[in-house]
Amino acid sequence: MISILPSEYRKRDPRQLLYHFPNMPVVKYAKMMQKYSFNHALAVAEDVAHKNGYILIPYDCMHWQRTQRFSDRRVKIGRHSFFMMREKELTKSERSKLQIYLEELNEGND
Repeated sequence: MISILPSEYRKRDPRQLLYHFPNMPVVKYAKMMQKYSFNHALAVAEDVAHKNGYILIPYDCMHWQRTQRFSDRRVKIGRHSFFMMREKELTKSERSKLQIYLEELNEGND
């Protein structure tokens, strides 16, 4: 199944950093924890979607009229919205936008 998670988010768990580096700047640690918590919640939502036969599609990849039509399948994580869709329900433009989104996601991790 298609995954919208960054590939290395589990390797960078910041929860033990304060123990090892007690003088770490608070703002830096808070940003790292916020990013990790978002990705962890996204992983849980994606796991539930995959178990039900869906994939998660970001709001940015869908047309606004289709988002209104599938509002009952919306998952909000923080300020971001994702939709649970079956792969056969995706339109050509949604597939291409999702592909571009995944490429950008992978470029950001390199």
